[in-house]
Amino acid sequence: MTSSVPVRIDPAWLSRPRFAEYEDAAGGDADVASRLYEWNARASSALFEVIHHFEVLLRNAIVRQLEHDGPTPLLPPGTPWVQGAKRILEVEGRLKQLGKTPTAGRIYSNVTFGFWRTMFENEYEELWRHSLKFVFRHSRADRPVILAYLDSLNRLRNRIAHHGSLIELDVRGEVQKIVRLAGWIDPEAARWMRSLERVTAIAQERPIDPPRNVIVVPAGEAWELYETYKQNVYIFPAGRSVRVVDHLAFYADQEVKPVIPRILEWFDAIDWSKQNAARLLKTGDPLDKIVGSAISTTKARKPRVWDGSVYQVFVLSGPRDSETQTLPAPITHSRRGRGSAFAQGQRYHAMSELLTARDTADLARA
Repeated sequence: MTSSVPVRIDPAWLSRPRFAEYEDAAGGDADVASRLYEWNARASSALFEVIHHFEVLLRNAIVRQLEHDGPTPLLPPGTPWVQGAKRILEVEGRLKQLGKTPTAGRIYSNVTFGFWRTMFENEYEELWRHSLKFVFRHSRADRPVILAYLDSLNRLRNRIAHHGSLIELDVRGEVQKIVRLAGWIDPEAARWMRSLERVTAIAQERPIDPPRNVIVVPAGEAWELYETYKQNVYIFPAGRSVRVVDHLAFYADQEVKPVIPRILEWFDAIDWSKQNAARLLKTGDPLDKIVGSAISTTKARKPRVWDGSVYQVFVLSGPRDSETQTLPAPITHSRRGRGSAFAQGQRYHAMSELLTARDTADLARA
């Protein structure tokens, strides 16, 4: 007879420090922490399935393209295999120990994802122009953008491989980025991956809401774009991962601004060109119009701050919209010194922390 008593994780199975991360997120509730740990494992498994398909797609696309184009005289013969010779020899050695003939196919399938990612670094700029840009032939993204996405994916892959926590990551965003990359190689492959991915459904089963639901961003130019130019967007680099958040706060002029818009929509990759702006402005879709207007506005500004090929975009509620939260006053930065952590990178806080803070020191203690 099956017991009706709920089964709960024994922290000793995981180690107390590992389980403590989930208990902290669950507010000390051990039952919720157990469910959160189990959810994390399911989300990790589902994400790794998508990574599996993309990694195979990427390496085969690279090999086919290099075989098709042949060597370029501006790079050493055998590039990029010469630069990665040590890793290839290590794979050959492992295959021989297993009694397997080290064929090209076996070597390709046994080198790490990091090996393929390396091909998009600065030293391979000529290889990019000669061959690798055609791997991503369905994208206008330049090499640094592709590298940023592959870097982000490599970090995610390593986190999952080492059984790390995903509880603060927006896993829906992560799978969307992977499928986007796949679509830049082959749109049909992306459609196939989207049809089978389980991450989006599992994301809805997350046992808890995020404890820190506001991202605070260093945003001198971004605040001006939002407040002065009336563009309800936040533009940030391609490939960057974000946590699960629903509001965004601007840190500019040594203060957290009192207007905190809601994030209405997230676009993981927007072609940042005048041609795309014109196309978006004509579709009739309200979100397309907002993004198209933002592209046109940034392209007209001098000096240009957003001059890359592809960006991620949060579409935000307006300053007077009902979804926008307003603080009683700006949160000032009164400390003396070389600057603030808020000016160096994004931070995450609960809305309640922002509503009660009067100085950034209050947030630093939160």
